[in-house]
Amino acid sequence: MAKTPVSDIDKKVGKRVQLCRKEKGLTVVQLSEKIELPAQTISRYERGENKINLEHLTLIATGLQTPISWFLIDEEQTYTIETSNKVAEKKEAYFYSNSKDLEIRLLQRWELLTTEQKRAFIILLDTLPLH
Repeated sequence: MAKTPVSDIDKKVGKRVQLCRKEKGLTVVQLSEKIELPAQTISRYERGENKINLEHLTLIATGLQTPISWFLIDEEQTYTIETSNKVAEKKEAYFYSNSKDLEIRLLQRWELLTTEQKRAFIILLDTLPLH
């Protein structure tokens, strides 16, 4: 059976899996045991060697207690639209659309910040206009 080629998106998502796993302080083996997925499979995803299986990405997201949408953030998808003999390319970027996802991600990152980084972040937030 032929192996499906790995896309740039698969590679980016794999890097995000690795980033999130490391932020959580887990090794590949620890994550593997937690979600019952072979460590070699996770490692290949992180290195961008294998196309990421959606079922596996769901397991990884659950195991890392991170919304699956976080692994896809900022990904652009290009597709072709054909209407009235015109062909146009359209790009869409994926962004958090759910306030709860944003809150979860912020709290995850907050726990990793030093006191000085937290202070700097609050100062930054205080400069933003409130609506």
